[in-house]
Amino acid sequence: MAGKPTERVDERDRDAAAERDYERRFGRRPEGVAGIQRPAEGRSWWNRASDEVSAWFGNPGALSRRQRDRATGDHRGEGPQSDLDPDARIVDDVSKRLTEDAQIDASKVEVVARAGEVILNGTVTTAAERARAEELAAAVAGVNQVQNKLQVA
Repeated sequence: MAGKPTERVDERDRDAAAERDYERRFGRRPEGVAGIQRPAEGRSWWNRASDEVSAWFGNPGALSRRQRDRATGDHRGEGPQSDLDPDARIVDDVSKRLTEDAQIDASKVEVVARAGEVILNGTVTTAAERARAEELAAAVAGVNQVQNKLQVA
């Protein structure tokens, strides 16, 4: 069979050709091409809105850019999911604050939490440390009430 041999086109060659074609038509490289840094300020609302509509109609490039925009957005306040129960988290937070505070020697302080109520047991050296420990415990998120049973020794 004397026929025309089939050419196997490498995907990278096809992508490079598409990139060159895009540059020739629009005078710039497409966003997201390897080696090209995206601008730090992000894309304009018009480009994001255009990609939103284009993605509805099945444009895979627009869908990819939308996903990238979502991934590089502002994620403040989106913390990891925790398996700790709320009381364990409260004990951990109060203990951490007491340990990091320079005014309190918390080596003889025990922290217990039940249903958002914190109980401080143990001893401290001054009344100021006792008051400071109660203040720090009350400032933790999720604490409803603090029972300060610390003894001044």
